[in-house]
Amino acid sequence: MCRLFALHADAPVTAEFWLLDAPYSLVNQSRFNADGTGIGWLDESGEARVAKRPVAAYDSERFHTVATRLHTRAMIGHVRLSSGTVHTDENTHPFLQDGIITAHNGVLEVTDELRERVRELGAAHHVHGTTDSEWMSALVTGEVGRHDGDLRAGVEAALQWIGNHCPVYSVNLLAMKDGELVAVRLPATNELWVLERTATAENPREALEQSSQTLRAHSDDLTDVRSIVIASEPMDDDPAWRLMDSGELLHISADGDVSSERPFGALAHPLQIEDLGLSAAASQAHAAQGRAQAERRRRLAAERAA
Repeated sequence: MCRLFALHADAPVTAEFWLLDAPYSLVNQSRFNADGTGIGWLDESGEARVAKRPVAAYDSERFHTVATRLHTRAMIGHVRLSSGTVHTDENTHPFLQDGIITAHNGVLEVTDELRERVRELGAAHHVHGTTDSEWMSALVTGEVGRHDGDLRAGVEAALQWIGNHCPVYSVNLLAMKDGELVAVRLPATNELWVLERTATAENPREALEQSSQTLRAHSDDLTDVRSIVIASEPMDDDPAWRLMDSGELLHISADGDVSSERPFGALAHPLQIEDLGLSAAASQAHAAQGRAQAERRRRLAAERAA
């Protein structure tokens, strides 16, 4: 399945540790998800930027270059495992529409009703590819516009509409605008995890350092910066990783204030994996990746209990 990543920090930082060096970094996850790679971020002037290609992160020189050189307060990363659509720039996440960066993990059915709703909101011109994710992103963009630029309200409205009208397997979503970040796990089908690292210059955190049988990774970059990481799986062995609840919406303001709510009810048309086509089902059920995730969950639970 596709993998999501987001970082929000109080000051510009590099995400090299999470993207390249951590034991379960995004580049390592791309070995299971090799159909596309992308990063969206805010540049020095606060403008939204996206760099993406339909290639695997582990085989992309550009991904490594961006990961090591990029400094930003907020970013979204994505590695793609296609659910059946072709490998093109247009189908690669994240999507950038009217200054809003979005990325998705999961499957939903693009119905005529969804297309019409996006047209009603004046956002259909944003759809250039063939993925369900881009139609969902256009719906988010349209709803944010309808809610006077309010990202949280727009995301909630878009996913409420999808939950009431579309067959859905999973719509785990990351959305970012002007340094504001929203993450949604809906429903519990696919995982989404959160790690909050509170730190100040007066009370710094220890440097990030993780090791395994095959690597040792160290980063001083986030030592005295408060940061929040959101990812499809725990990316290191810190026991502070928290699994988001089913239907949870996590909102991080541009100033770093964090709030959590559960505004979504039951899906009107839930899909099971057996309801998906062969390609879509395969993209959501990679056996080796599932075993690796289960082992990490077991180890983290044991460390928290110790």
